[in-house]
Amino acid sequence: MNGRDRVARLDAAAITRLAIEHRISRRHFLAGTGAGLGALALAACAPGAKPSGAALGDTLNLATWPNYHSQEVLDGFKTLTGVAINVGVYGSTEEMEAKIRAGNSGIDVVVPSNYAIEGWVADKLIEPIDYAQMADFVKADWNAAFMDQAFDPGNKYSIPKNWGTTGIAYRSSKVTEDVTTWKQFFEVAGTTYAGKSVIVDHQISSFGSAAVAMGYSLNTIDPIEMAAVEAMLTALKPKLYAISSDVQPPLRALDSWLTIAWTGDGVQVGRDTADARYVVAADGGELWIDSYTVAADAPHKAAAYAFLNYITQPKQAAAETEFCLFPHANDKATALLSAEVRDNPVIYPSAESLVNLEYAVNATYNSAARAEAWARIKASA
Repeated sequence: MNGRDRVARLDAAAITRLAIEHRISRRHFLAGTGAGLGALALAACAPGAKPSGAALGDTLNLATWPNYHSQEVLDGFKTLTGVAINVGVYGSTEEMEAKIRAGNSGIDVVVPSNYAIEGWVADKLIEPIDYAQMADFVKADWNAAFMDQAFDPGNKYSIPKNWGTTGIAYRSSKVTEDVTTWKQFFEVAGTTYAGKSVIVDHQISSFGSAAVAMGYSLNTIDPIEMAAVEAMLTALKPKLYAISSDVQPPLRALDSWLTIAWTGDGVQVGRDTADARYVVAADGGELWIDSYTVAADAPHKAAAYAFLNYITQPKQAAAETEFCLFPHANDKATALLSAEVRDNPVIYPSAESLVNLEYAVNATYNSAARAEAWARIKASA
């Protein structure tokens, strides 16, 4: 993995202990800090005009992923505005949705994955973003590749936080060939590396990657194609080490040698383990974005917009990226990153490697047929 030695200098001892203790994955993000975080966070506390604390109130409720935010950056917002941020941690977009769909959640700002946003807009769970309340937001600072997507044209309802890939991680001391495609992954997972391979417990990522391996779209909901994918994964299941999203511990311990993984897994295992590799599959797969949105019934809307105005500024965005080690869509934030993060090809893969990737869509997320197929696969002997 090019850049592995550079990444290894990122406070390795402390972060490695946390990574092992907390078994971090795509849904359990890095709990340590990256190089340069302290300086960035201090600088982050001084944006232009200070909002009026009296107008904002004293509380903001944020629904987000585990260990996805720098506490120093969040504390900087409180210092600036007097508003304390209550961080609600969720393990999935589905959990966030259930909370806000029930009503009276108290949530102000919520950070779902891209595939939920279209449905949330249709059901009026989130409101159009009032950019007039975000005086410091500069849309030109953002990478066009992650803006104005089909799930939210014009970014009327969402602003990207971080993005990433679903890829292939393996230990090259045990996996002797380069595994570069999903087709190859699923072939060797059931043959050469039977008993040593893992797929994640997430229908979009695992079912979708298997669909790509068979020449279908990540988002297929075609009954014939889904039946073929289900048959393939059902036959593969008894040959797997596990179906689990907690992919790092077995990969580190060499209980597994080959796994579906997310960007964060690739960064951490690649940093800490010399023979680890993380590959964005050449035949396609998943590209994802987590985005800031404002709940339609947010009780502290003025504070929500003050927070969005603050957290989307390059200095704050860079400090958060140094913390969680997922790439940011703000190009000015990327320019402020330490070389260890900015030049890591797992965090920031080449544009060419992203060309064949797809965003999961709302129809895939809400497909009862895919959910039922995935449940049958997991329940099979």
